[in-house]
Amino acid sequence: MKYDVVIIGAGASGLTAAYRLAFKNPQLNILVIEKEEIAGRKLSASGNGKCNLTNAVYNEDCYHATSSHLTDSWMGHHTYQDVVSFFENMGILLYEKNGYYYPISNQAKQVAVALCEKSQALGVQFAFRTRVTSVMQSQQQNATYVVCATNIDGYNVEYCTDYVLLATGGVAASKLGGCDYGYTIAKKLGLKVNPVYPVLSPIYVDDKNLRIAKGVRIDGAITLKLKEGRIIRESGQIQINQNSLSGIVMMNMSCFVNQRRCETVESLYIDTCPDLSWEQLKQFFLRQVKLFDGQSIVQVLNGLFPASFTAYILKRLKIEKGVLVSDVTDKQWNRLTSLIKKMEFQPQYVEDFEKAQVTGGGISLDEMHLNRFECKQYPHLYIVGEVLDVHGKCGGYNLTFAILSAIDVADNICKKIQS
Repeated sequence: MKYDVVIIGAGASGLTAAYRLAFKNPQLNILVIEKEEIAGRKLSASGNGKCNLTNAVYNEDCYHATSSHLTDSWMGHHTYQDVVSFFENMGILLYEKNGYYYPISNQAKQVAVALCEKSQALGVQFAFRTRVTSVMQSQQQNATYVVCATNIDGYNVEYCTDYVLLATGGVAASKLGGCDYGYTIAKKLGLKVNPVYPVLSPIYVDDKNLRIAKGVRIDGAITLKLKEGRIIRESGQIQINQNSLSGIVMMNMSCFVNQRRCETVESLYIDTCPDLSWEQLKQFFLRQVKLFDGQSIVQVLNGLFPASFTAYILKRLKIEKGVLVSDVTDKQWNRLTSLIKKMEFQPQYVEDFEKAQVTGGGISLDEMHLNRFECKQYPHLYIVGEVLDVHGKCGGYNLTFAILSAIDVADNICKKIQS
């Protein structure tokens, strides 16, 4: 059967493009092909199920991409308000909290279901449990491309179409549908695909004692020092795991650690008591000695940290838990103060796509006309969202890119068809 547009992938990008196309031109014959049995599995789980759709803080520092032209050719033409308007126009109202935008229902699944159902109501067809194997230029005069796929019954099927949109997403979160077959399709077309790696993931560190503090959450100021001299800083809550550090701030840092495979990372430092200077913290300890010389060092540290984190600190310093503060030397107080103010870790690259929220790497932006996300080598072939070598930090930026890039494509296709 011949379609006007075939969309490969029913994630955030694919669903957005399908709805936008059908809304702007109800006469279009549109097919969405999805390998899962339902649409928007990853979208339904985003933002811990609340769906952080976009963010009021919107600038080039929020994204990492292979092409610096992304800022000029795409970001300069959009704002976060474009995302807000898109959803409000389709009947999903958003609210703002600290710059983060969520649906009023606080239900990510509602967003995925609404995009799918409203698209279907406008005539969009879906082929679920169907995996695309390749996209080929058509030899027929009435179609530009042939999309080859295998359905759930194992039969090979072909779909002829004038326009193709590749929106398969990336490798991250395979339990929610993450896969690499978008890259396979691109490679068969001869497109450049950069190595992929997990981002917005925990940062694994070389510290066998970290397990002592497993489950602890602390606020801290993090500094990532790169060998090239660049310094990256973040502040916020850190969660300590068995052999990794996580939380939003660590996930943002992972964009640098994992992207560079740790070769250029010198060290990661955490100030676990950022509200006090080194001297203020040292004086606090000395006052405790003067006022309560009979208490143990554990009692002092438990006034600052959870007990298991206190145990971890003492383990790193090789200080016994039962030591009284009156027996701690000045040198030991200095070492303790320095550790708390500048706790050093050595990041290790671990390819853990299952815990990553997003995939870094992917189809090179050099292959694309970034003002419309159309492939340079193949007119009428569009590529959007996570399958491209673009990723944003935590805070709705990856969904923003997925949604706005899909809107750009849908508008461009409608414009071409109407001209």
